[in-house]
Amino acid sequence: MSERLLLHIGYHKTATSWMQQRLFVPEHGYVQIARHPEVWQHVVAPHGLTFDAAGMKAVIAKGLADLPEGKVPVISSEILSGHPFFGGIGSDVYARRLKEIAPDARILVSIRSQMRILTSVYMQYLMRGGTSKPEVFFAGDPELGFYGFRAEHFEYHRLVGLYQELFGPENVHVVTQESLVRDMDGMAANLAAFAGNAEFSGILPTHRSAYAPSYPEHAVPILRRINKLQRSVLTPAPLIRLGTTPYGIYHAVGFAMRHPPFSTLLKGFRPVSDHVRKTFAGRYDDSNRKLAALLGPRADLTDFAVPRDRIAEQEEKSDAVGQPGTS
Repeated sequence: MSERLLLHIGYHKTATSWMQQRLFVPEHGYVQIARHPEVWQHVVAPHGLTFDAAGMKAVIAKGLADLPEGKVPVISSEILSGHPFFGGIGSDVYARRLKEIAPDARILVSIRSQMRILTSVYMQYLMRGGTSKPEVFFAGDPELGFYGFRAEHFEYHRLVGLYQELFGPENVHVVTQESLVRDMDGMAANLAAFAGNAEFSGILPTHRSAYAPSYPEHAVPILRRINKLQRSVLTPAPLIRLGTTPYGIYHAVGFAMRHPPFSTLLKGFRPVSDHVRKTFAGRYDDSNRKLAALLGPRADLTDFAVPRDRIAEQEEKSDAVGQPGTS
């Protein structure tokens, strides 16, 4: 039996909810011993002056005590990688806290081509009630002392390198969402081997389907304006309240825009992907080279280099697998 904890830290928008709800389940040899609320309460939320590793250690100890024989204990929470709306601030702090809490853990980092993930992050921003245009959102910190999007959050080699320093390179496993789309079984088998999961024999047919794909980009101009009239996490006090995002009018419009005639007439309108391509083309090439060097022979970042005219097309395909519903 492997009682070594598998810690999955995200990133956001890399099939984390699919993993939490359909991969890391007892039928596949995994048991999640803590969820987002415990991670938030004991790892992410505590002020630096009040953080105490004992709280999360107690949660883990209880989970291990109740662990069925042969199962791999898992904690999977993308909030451990830092929040992308606010530049991922704190991701290094959380890494060091996790080292103090579970020094012998195995670390799983899930990533995705930056040219795809940035678009997906913006769509999630809208789903949480955001109202800014892509140009404003991706511009970064809105004002001195207030955090916003930061491109360096997606220079994956930085956080992967830190976890390798803290836990050892042999205890850090990186998967790409592109590998999940291309070869779900191979990705899951390699992960099971890394985690010491002897019970895993393949993903169940009932657990293979997509989870909560995003609304299409051509709906962006309407959705962000609807958010000005609905209550949400990012817009808690609208001047006029006509519901709550992501429900109400937002949901109705987003659903309608997925289907004809809108999906047919506006298929080529991709304002977010277009802005991402224009603004960030080549921005992450050096980081990805450094990441490949860190990972060595295990690295497979071939899908990160996508011709510009195919990025939007593959974004749609990649978004159909495992989208977090609340992150």
